[in-house]
Amino acid sequence: MRRGDGWIPVLALALTAVGVVMVYSSTAILGITRYQDPDHFLLRQLARAAIGVGALLLCSRIPLRRLEFLAPWLLGITTVMLGAVVVAGRDANGASRWLPLGPFSVQPVDLARMAMVVFLAWWLKRPPPAENGLSRGVLLPLGLVAALSGLILLQPNLSSAALLALTGFALLFLAGARLTHLAVPVACGFVALAVALKTHPYQMVRLRTFVDFAFSNSLDARGTGWQLDQSLIAIGSGGWLGRGLGGGLQKYLFLPEAHTDFIFSILAEELGFIGSTALLVLFGLLLWRGMRTAARAPDAFSGLLAAGITLQFGLYAVFNLAVATGLAPTTGLPLPFVSYGGSALLANLAAAGVLYRISAMNEAGEALARQRWKKKESA
Repeated sequence: MRRGDGWIPVLALALTAVGVVMVYSSTAILGITRYQDPDHFLLRQLARAAIGVGALLLCSRIPLRRLEFLAPWLLGITTVMLGAVVVAGRDANGASRWLPLGPFSVQPVDLARMAMVVFLAWWLKRPPPAENGLSRGVLLPLGLVAALSGLILLQPNLSSAALLALTGFALLFLAGARLTHLAVPVACGFVALAVALKTHPYQMVRLRTFVDFAFSNSLDARGTGWQLDQSLIAIGSGGWLGRGLGGGLQKYLFLPEAHTDFIFSILAEELGFIGSTALLVLFGLLLWRGMRTAARAPDAFSGLLAAGITLQFGLYAVFNLAVATGLAPTTGLPLPFVSYGGSALLANLAAAGVLYRISAMNEAGEALARQRWKKKESA
């Protein structure tokens, strides 16, 4: 295999390294109070990062034809895992999102979102949705996406279900679906969102808190707005250069979920505007190289797969950062590569490996084209 776009693994590993450092900084106090060990979360994240690097290397060499063949099987396996979570998942913070597998626990939603991208790329590589009509070209694939989103919603996990549906919608658009056909699932999506908010009161509380803050600058800092208030305090106190790595104060049990959903807030507090900007630059470069890989892909499957993976990175990053800065309701979505967690890190690093593999195919195709062009010129 020819060498692909080296920026992709370098950026993914750089973000992972930032995540390991920030996880340690944001969890040392939590580790002492909960486990009497300041290194508890660091060691676990280091082990997960090592496994993730192995997954990146493995997926960077997997033949794309084999991945095409496995697409429906991957979707089927992850669907079964999502169903198992609903029936026998481990509860935490009022949600059942973890599936115990021996000494480990995994979040199947992290595997399902990548399996869904692979499946849709395999499905949509055939005649474009515009040629297959509304039922087969749009409603059928989106029906499968809706079924997965429904299983995720039962956990309950509204934010992940919504992003899964949004990714599927975006892939259909990129595959050439007609805008008039896409209007039908958009309307259904708004109805499903309204039903989900109605049946999950805590999500409605989060939405109401966000609306009050966004439109009237009103925030219940002692109640439902506690997390957002503490997040904004952390970001605002960072200034230009921050308090220094390890010098943050909000991680002293003031900011809940500081190592997962709100890890950006701790980074902004300790590294300031400069460090936050550097993190955004890393994400921006990764998204640019990912979409560049998608645009130069040699076939429809690899192009849609690269676009879907990049969209997943971008959507999760944008929504996580929006939550931390008060631009979106609290959702519980992790920051890709950076937040503490095993399943998400493993899935993201494996996806980065697939993205690198696609870029290598692009480089090989371009090299062959240049070689043929030189032969024509010499003739």
